[in-house]
Amino acid sequence: AHTYNEALRTRMSEVNGLVTLRIELDLGEALETRQSIELAVGVLHRLLRDFLGGGWRPLTVCFPHTAPADTATHRRLFGPVVTFENEFAGIVIEATDLDAPNKMSDPLLRPYTQQLLDSWEPVDDVTIVSRVRELIELLLPTGRCSVEQVARSLGVDRRTVHRRLAESGESFSTVLDSTRAELAERMVANPRLSLTEIADVLAFSAPSNFSRWFRGHFGVSPSRWREQRTGERG
Repeated sequence: AHTYNEALRTRMSEVNGLVTLRIELDLGEALETRQSIELAVGVLHRLLRDFLGGGWRPLTVCFPHTAPADTATHRRLFGPVVTFENEFAGIVIEATDLDAPNKMSDPLLRPYTQQLLDSWEPVDDVTIVSRVRELIELLLPTGRCSVEQVARSLGVDRRTVHRRLAESGESFSTVLDSTRAELAERMVANPRLSLTEIADVLAFSAPSNFSRWFRGHFGVSPSRWREQRTGERG
């Protein structure tokens, strides 16, 4: 991915037979990304249709921004499953779609593809903190977010995770907390998500625990924070 676009990140997670393909842009500064996000999601949608055939349809196409005044173009391209004001940008598909044969596959190109992949140097700027943060974000909704599970996903033991995080001045708890805070800020701003749903996604045992944690980080309750953000947008 880094050889294509260093600012574009694609993440895939699978839960209960559904695969979520998330797209994020990391531009290093606060810029308007609506057009870029829609282009990236559109390219991903077209690639999936090319791979899986013209009859393929996603379950949902998600955009984090508000809907335009006229959604005809979006619905013509993506169908009636396009939605707006979601907590992420991307596409949700059936997990079985990943097992379908690639309609564009050419056996003669496979040796060339492997040769090309082998020639690329691995990205060297991915830190242990960023990898742990990505895994925490993926594992939180599953209820299986632990340092042991993160270590298994990285192919190391938990001591190695603790040691490498410590070398970066972090611990698993601090990375978990900061990741939760980032997700909470984004999700509470979305009025389509109930606070109970957010508490569940962030793996809090009860909404009251989430509210208490949120107040400790942001100084106000999540409901009050949402009201303030809604007022600012209005």
